[in-house]
This record gives sequence, structure tokens and C-alpha cells, in this order.
Amino acid sequence: MKTLLARVGVPTTILVLCLVVMAQAQRSMDATSGEIPDANGGNALRESAPARTDSDGNPLRQSGLKAPSKTSGTDTSSRGSLNDPFGPPSGVSGRYATVPAAATSEIPAGGPALMPTGSTRLAEGRYGPGATGAGRTPDARNGQPAPFRPDPSAAPASPMRPIGNAAGSLGSGGFGTPAPAEVDGTAQPGDQQLEGVQTPQLSIQKAAPKEIQVGKPASFRVIIRNTGSVPASEVEVRDQVPRGTRLIGTTPEAKRTGRSDLLWTLGTIRPGEEATVEMQVMPTAEGEIGSVASVRFAADATARSIATRPQLVVETNAPPKVLIGEQMTMSIVVSNPGTGIATGVVLQERIPRGLQHPAGGELEYQVGDLKPGESRRLELPLVANRPGPLTNVLIARGDGNLRVEDKRNLEVVAPLLDVAVEGPKKRFLERQAKYEFFLSNPGTAPAKGVELVASLPAGLKFMSANNAGYYEESTRTVHWRLEELPVNETGSVELVAMPVEAGQHAIRLRGTAQKGLVIEKQQPVQVDGVAAMLFQVTSNTNPVEIGGETTYEVHVTNTGSKAASNVRMSVLLPPELQPLAAEGPTRHGLDANRVVFDGLGRLEPKAETVYRVRVKAVRPGDLRTRFQLLTDDMQSPVTKEESTRVYADE
Repeated sequence: MKTLLARVGVPTTILVLCLVVMAQAQRSMDATSGEIPDANGGNALRESAPARTDSDGNPLRQSGLKAPSKTSGTDTSSRGSLNDPFGPPSGVSGRYATVPAAATSEIPAGGPALMPTGSTRLAEGRYGPGATGAGRTPDARNGQPAPFRPDPSAAPASPMRPIGNAAGSLGSGGFGTPAPAEVDGTAQPGDQQLEGVQTPQLSIQKAAPKEIQVGKPASFRVIIRNTGSVPASEVEVRDQVPRGTRLIGTTPEAKRTGRSDLLWTLGTIRPGEEATVEMQVMPTAEGEIGSVASVRFAADATARSIATRPQLVVETNAPPKVLIGEQMTMSIVVSNPGTGIATGVVLQERIPRGLQHPAGGELEYQVGDLKPGESRRLELPLVANRPGPLTNVLIARGDGNLRVEDKRNLEVVAPLLDVAVEGPKKRFLERQAKYEFFLSNPGTAPAKGVELVASLPAGLKFMSANNAGYYEESTRTVHWRLEELPVNETGSVELVAMPVEAGQHAIRLRGTAQKGLVIEKQQPVQVDGVAAMLFQVTSNTNPVEIGGETTYEVHVTNTGSKAASNVRMSVLLPPELQPLAAEGPTRHGLDANRVVFDGLGRLEPKAETVYRVRVKAVRPGDLRTRFQLLTDDMQSPVTKEESTRVYADE
């Protein structure tokens, strides 16, 4: 009889003994410290480590500042303030502290064939470090702090409401492994005897006759023994009908799973028990006859943990209004009102537009671990740099999808200045012009240290100013000062100036106040002159005897402030007078009863020119000689008549 004996439990036994020794050592440590071990052999209720200082790599703390140290008690709600924990980075290697990978006791994939098929392995990348390294997060690169970005695994939460761990939810883990479907668990811990290392072990032996003959039935048996210390469950034996034989029957009855595959389901075999299966075959051919049998089984083990629920609450306190350019301090309190330790707590602050911080617009501070009932108080200094309402959002997040945010509505108030001018934009020379300047504050805070300055051009001469305005002749400026201009208030001042030079000019206004407020405006002023023409006519002889002569003399004067251009003079004589000669500043023409002078190109202000016309009386009468003056500045000519009496002896 050929006997096949295969025992493959020795390597497994060695591995199990090693695990037992490790478990006993861990239990001794837990018993000494009085702490409850977690599922990975660690301490599930361990006191949180002290917060890191600059020397141990806080990625966003200013140099010389320290994080608040932890106390050993659980009631630490009263914490000292930390001066700007969100300061600039000071040489760190990553965003979070490095957490060592948890040791696992996996059974190698290439282990003994008789190990239980239901052996449980730790899910790779689920709780330990990912493929990117040993750090808690894969964000640390090249020794620099990771860039700011929202937590991809964070669940949304309502403001000011603590959010605990989602029951039964493991999350994606962020290590490239698809998240399992979320289901509600139904299992409960098993008997206490299943706690600890379970070491079932089976041996398998196959027995067959040493010689069989064609045509005579033969039996092949498989004996399975439990040589371990705990029951082996779900025991299955598989065998095949040998080549060169035909199956007659099986004991107990086997299930056909293929053309020649047999399966016996034996259930549970307790320690020291054995079971036998048998198949009867009829040899049909000569030669070596045989097959390979195998056994599979499952082992049960149980463990229990205490489930706690950490929570996060974050509250901020800041003044509702802050003046632009001033610094405000935001008080931050983050606490854990839950029943478990909140680990990996991080504060994230994205500075809203209107506020600024020396470290930039995106800040992050690693709080670390918070025990149940523990809180931390921090202070964040910010400077207001842009007016208007804003909303500050501070996010606290931790391991296990803990996330909560606090929204704080603030307003940056600031004064504003605006100026307006009322007054003529066109004025004639030597005619006074009055201007009224309006200075208003349409902002949200009073403007202090207000000054309004009006700069006069060379073409305007300062005459007077009201409201204590004073004139600096060296700079040609008029100054008004006001200690404070309230919100939505408007003040007005007056300035009187005299146009003394024709041309295009501008009055420049400049309003200033504290906080760097500056407003500028210009008022254009077009100064023109007026050509005022005045002429007088006289005659050297009047009355005139028939055949006598008289001379008309015309004096033309520009009494205005602007040169007259294209000055033209014409004389219309009655028929009783005959023109003899004429003279003037330009050429002239004579006809029967009309004298016309060419235009004088320019007659300056206050200048005078004279025209003369000599005539002869040819018939008696009470006569009227008409003189017309016209310039380019006139729309119609100015006409004057000179009376002349011509007589004759009777």
C-alpha cells in the first residue's frame, strides 16, 4: 500500500507563535499604562502629544513664536493666547508631523497551502501611510510646505455646528484605492474565547491499496485530523477520480463539481478529532493510478473596540467694524466637545479681500490633537486695507472627515473725499468771477485732518476767500483746513478771482485727509476780452456857404480789453455835398456820394485811429451825413449822423 502523507502546518505554527509573543508583550504594556489598545496595537486613548514648536517643524509659525503646550488633564478649556500662530514659515519639511506606519502581521501570499482561506489582511493604504511616503499626507514635497488647498475628503458642514465621524464610513483614504461602498454594519463581537491568536491546524493523509486490478473495485481514502488547539470550521475536501478508473461511489456522498472533481463538505472539526472520506472506483486500464486530494477550512477570531466620537467646534470673535489701515485681532477658539480624541486638527484661513496678513492670503496652522473637552485659544492679527463688507471663513478639520467652519461678517470702514465746483467756465477780462467749492465725505468713517487747496493760474488774480481761507502769494494757492468731516456731510467755501489775462486757464483743487486720502479736480476757465468801439464825428465848418468846404473828422477808439480786428469805416454823403478828398489809416475809394476805407487789420485795446473826409457844398439844405463803423466782432454796423447846414445868399 502506497501511503501519501503531507503535513504543511509547521511554517504556520512558527508564524503563529511569533504573533502570540508580540501580542503578550503588547498586553503587558497596556496593563502597565492602564490604556486601551486600538485595533492596530496602538493606544486608542493616548494623551495627545505636545504641539510642535519652531524647532519641530510647524509649517506656518513665525520665528520665535511657540505653540501652546498641552497639559495632561482633560479639562484645559482655559488656554493662554498665542501671538499670531499663522505667521510666516520658518524652515519645515512638510505640512503635518510624520506618523510611523502601523506594524501588520500579514500572512504571506505564498504561505502554507493549509492556512485558512478566510484569513483577514489589513486593507492596504486604508489607515497606514500611502504610497507617497511615511508621512500622514502625501503633500510634503522637496522639504517645502504643501500648497494650500481644500481637504478633498472633507464632508460639507453647516457653520458653527460640530460634525463627528460618519458612522460606518471609511472615506477614500486619498491613496489611489477606490472607496468601498458605504454600508451599515450588522456584526457583533464574538465569544471571549475567540479573542487573541487563533491557531487551528489540520493534517491530511491519503491511503490507497498498494496494488489494484482491472475489473476489481478499489477504495481510496482521505483522513483529516485537527492537530491544533481550536476548532477548524467550513472544512472542505477536494479530490479527483484517477485517470484509468471509473467512479462507483463515495462515502460520505460527495458533490460532483466537474467531470471528475469531487467535493466533500465536512463542517467543523474540533481539536483532536478526525474525519475520513472515501471513493470507490473500478480500474479500467493498466498503469500507475492515483490523484491529489486537498483540504480547505476557515478559522474564526474576534476583537472588540470602544467607539468614540470626536467633534470639533470653532468660534471666532472680532470687532464688527475696523477702520482702514488699522490692525484688528481675531480671537479663535477651537474645541473638542466629543467623546474621543480629535487627531490631526488643522486650522485653515483664507484671508478675504479687505484684510491682509504678512504671511499671505492663505494660512494654515497645525493644532495637533485635542482630547475630549480640550480647547485651544489663538489670536490672528489682520490689517484692514480695502473698504467694504466682507465675510471671513475659518475652517477647522481633523482626521476622520472632521470638518467645521465659522463665518464672521465684518466691515472695513473708510472715509472718502469728493469735490465739486460751481462757477463760470468762461469769463471776460477784468470782470470778477466767484467760485464755490464743495467738499463731501461719501465714505463710511469720518475724515480727519481735512485740507482743501485751490491753485490759481497766472491769468486769475486772487481777490477774497471766506471760511478762514488764506492765500499764499508765493505759490498762488488758497488753503482751507477742517479737523473732521463726518460721514455724508458736505462743506463749502467761496473764492473770488479777477481774470487778468486772456486765454485758457484752470483752477486746480486738491483735497487731502488722514489715511492717505487724496482727491484732485480741475475747473477750466476761458478768459476772453471785449472789443468796445467808440467813435466821434466832428466838422471844422458848420454851417457852410454854397461853394464852401468843410472837413469831417472821425475819431475811432477801442475802449475794450480785446483788440478789434478788420475795422472798416464808410461815409455816405447827401447829394448836396461833393467828396473832394479823404485820409485815414488805410486806403480809400471815392465816388459820387460815398467814401469807403479799407479794413484796418487790428486796433489794440485803448488805441485810437482817425479818419478825415473833405467835402464841398453844392446846394443849400439841412443835410445829414451818415458814418458807419463795422468790425469782425460786430454782428451789425454802428451808424452815426452828422448834421450840416448849407446856405446861400438871397
